[in-house]
Amino acid sequence: MKKVLSIVAFLAVTGAMTAQTATGTGTTAAVSENAAEFQFVTEVFDFGQIPQGVPAEARFEFTNTGKEPLIITDVQKTCGCTKTDWSKEPIAPGAKGWIIAEYNAANEGSFTKAITVFSNTKTPNMKLTFKGTVVKDESGSVPQQKSIFDN
Repeated sequence: MKKVLSIVAFLAVTGAMTAQTATGTGTTAAVSENAAEFQFVTEVFDFGQIPQGVPAEARFEFTNTGKEPLIITDVQKTCGCTKTDWSKEPIAPGAKGWIIAEYNAANEGSFTKAITVFSNTKTPNMKLTFKGTVVKDESGSVPQQKSIFDN
């Protein structure tokens, strides 16, 4: 009898969870229509040609078009060739913010990289892309320049 009751209880809970998910009220939190929202100037930054060994900075600027403050909680990179920084303070509705991806440009050739931005916006995680072609200095030497993140 206990097994039958356990099975019935399990099926009832599973059925309720499936019904909630189907109606959009499952485990995913509802997004407020007033939530913060990114409006980027561009979501793809093209460096064109950049010199090898000189770090290049992609600056993604945005406006918060939502009705609540926008908070960036993290910006994840896809490789060790990139450093990131971003507006750390909440961005008020209508205010502007920024996200920087600095590419080290160590390897010659074409590249396409992405960073993922995590925030409290209507789209809580989104990808920004930067691309270009790293070219050797005509003299054959590789210039060395300090990163914007070096002190």
